[in-house]
Amino acid sequence: MRSSITARAGAALTASALALTVGVGSASAADSTTTSSSTAARQAEPAKAVSQFRLKSGVITQSAKSGVWGDVTFSGAGSYKSATTEVRINGVRKGKVKLYEGRYKKSGSKVTGGGVDLPRGWGAGSVVLGPTTFTYADGTTSVDSKKSNRFYIRRNVKTLNGSNTALVIKRNNNKVTFKVQRLSIINPGAGKYVSAGSVKLQYKSGSKWKTKKTIKLNSKGNGSYKRSTSTKQRYRLYVSKTSTRVEFRTKTSGRI
Repeated sequence: MRSSITARAGAALTASALALTVGVGSASAADSTTTSSSTAARQAEPAKAVSQFRLKSGVITQSAKSGVWGDVTFSGAGSYKSATTEVRINGVRKGKVKLYEGRYKKSGSKVTGGGVDLPRGWGAGSVVLGPTTFTYADGTTSVDSKKSNRFYIRRNVKTLNGSNTALVIKRNNNKVTFKVQRLSIINPGAGKYVSAGSVKLQYKSGSKWKTKKTIKLNSKGNGSYKRSTSTKQRYRLYVSKTSTRVEFRTKTSGRI
């Protein structure tokens, strides 16, 4: 999962603060930025503005903050001390966080770029960032009203079973037993994993997956199902992706 963006992006922010010109885009700062009462003092050095503001979706884990990465670039000459942006989740204003500049890049499991750290306790759902406030070395500020794209911050789903095996299947003649082991979803408020509640047991029919049974899980994320069949099939567990949770699925089993 993605880690906090602060450690990786901090150095990039410092470097951009020292640059004379930063970012790309045809829109001028004057077109998209509303400045503070100190505008006159900044006439010789145009205010900063957000030019690119597109982020990928993020995942909530047990970490206090969830790093959300994407393409964030600024335009306008001159340096700035910090940038903070407003956060709305499911249309509700949650507060402000630091906005880090950078271009999205993924190499294997390593992700770099611009973005934000969203506090876990703010919960899951659809997210929109902006307006953004730039603070300068002399204490003046300017506000850019530009909004980001709509992206999502979703709760993680995983098994807490020590062997990382969520599904165990056993056949005894025509009787097949399916056991779900500690399938859990993160509770953002508590920062702990709780039972996922239910999961779909699916079998493969040709090139498609079909649901055989929705298995209810107990408070520990365990559940079971038994069926009688002489037909050997491939199975998996499946939890669909929504606006508030990630997709989860186990590896396809052999023919059992």
